[in-house]
Order: sequence, then C-alpha cells, then structure tokens
Amino acid sequence: MLNFRNPLDPPPAQAIASVRVCQSLSDKLQPIHLFRYDAFHKQIYILAGVNEGIEVIIFENGSWEFHENE
Repeated sequence: MLNFRNPLDPPPAQAIASVRVCQSLSDKLQPIHLFRYDAFHKQIYILAGVNEGIEVIIFENGSWEFHENE
C-alpha cells in the first residue's frame, strides 16, 4: 500500500496531540481563538483562553509546550 500523505499535513503523532490538547481546553471551557499549522516550521500553534492567555505549541513528534500569560 502506498502512502499518499500530503507533505503539508502534520504527521499523525502531531495531529493526535493537537486533538488531545483541543479536547482538554474544551473540557475546561476554554475558547480556542486560533489554530494554525505552520508547514515551514512543522509546528501547530494554538491560542486559547478567555483573554487569549493560553498558548500551546505542538511539535512534529507530538510533544508540546504550554505557556500561560494570564
């Protein structure tokens, strides 16, 4: 079977991690203001929180960093 994954799409580990992070934010009733996949840097950036004070960067391997600015 051939793999026809678009090179501009995030890899599966990163995509799954992004769903988990978004679900966690949603469970805590935090609005998600921005969800952006940067194909050049291969990172997903999420901006969330009532005052947009939660930033999450998800890396290609599925690990992520959380920053809270509130």
